Amino acid sequence: MQSDHTVAIIGAGPIGIELAIALKKNGISFIQFDKGQAGQSIYDFPLQTHFFSTSEKIAIADNPIQVADQQKCTREEYLAYLRCCILEHNLQINTFEKVASVRSCQTRGKFILETVYGDEKRSYQTTFVVFATGGTAFSRKLGIPGENLSHVSSKLMEPHLYFQKQIAIVGSRNSAVEWALRAFHAGAKVTLISRREIFDTEHVKYWLLPELKNLVREEYIRCIFSTQVIEISANKLKLLNINGEVSEIHADFVVKAIGFLADMSLLDYVGVTIAADNIPLFNPETMETDIANSFVIGTATGGTQLKYKIFIENSHEHVNKVVEMIGARLGKVIKMQKKINLGMIPEQ
Repeated sequence: MQSDHTVAIIGAGPIGIELAIALKKNGISFIQFDKGQAGQSIYDFPLQTHFFSTSEKIAIADNPIQVADQQKCTREEYLAYLRCCILEHNLQINTFEKVASVRSCQTRGKFILETVYGDEKRSYQTTFVVFATGGTAFSRKLGIPGENLSHVSSKLMEPHLYFQKQIAIVGSRNSAVEWALRAFHAGAKVTLISRREIFDTEHVKYWLLPELKNLVREEYIRCIFSTQVIEISANKLKLLNINGEVSEIHADFVVKAIGFLADMSLLDYVGVTIAADNIPLFNPETMETDIANSFVIGTATGGTQLKYKIFIENSHEHVNKVVEMIGARLGKVIKMQKKINLGMIPEQ
């Protein structure tokens, strides 16, 4: 056994980092892992992506975010912010160390974690384990021929790549609309393809739709509704519309904006009950799963979200609940403060 800690945190996204800071402030020992870099899920965003949430809502551990233009934070700004939080609180995160398995050893009241770091296998034991594994581990698949061709991607690349080329974006929600606008402004010829009949205002942020609708009306961007892609070839897409009619369009690049799947394999491994849509069973008052002393926080609590309801901004309270519960189990009286809405003027 390599080492023994009180808490293991699996995942070093924003909420996982916020939990690590809270545990450290309260004198609870922990070890934290991520199979990639800290903030890997944010790193995987397309370049220069803007958050939909305002900066104060995605700030962690009451460390404010300041951006030069007072607008919503970009991917790059938020990654820099996370690095500053890690350095300020001197967090030691085992990045690029993948947790391969988690099992409960009831006779010792411990969890055994087996990890892989490069070609080295490691083992740890902890009293508590917290899954902060997120909900975007895998890109959704269309399940059609040609989906794995080199010009097909699951996110927007640097928009300059699409300059004066025809790009087909599959999807109709926030990412699809934002990526269509960004590609258009970089000089691409954009076609949006959606199974829906119209753009649903409940699924697209209000500041994106007016510009898109105007560009569609002026025929700068083409939208093909009530249609699905059934085959991708080197420079063409085969489409099937709601009336059963098959057609083809040219596309130099194809971007799938169809969402992601959560990875619940580690929770399943330890025995947590996983319901429909990969949603783990947990107590919303404590964030504890149906396996004693194991907890789930952040977007992982939503499993594979068909419509996103769990974000960074409404996951901060998960940290408070977990720290208070673990503190109580350790005989510590911990009362976490409610997250302050930074940047807002408090009531007098």
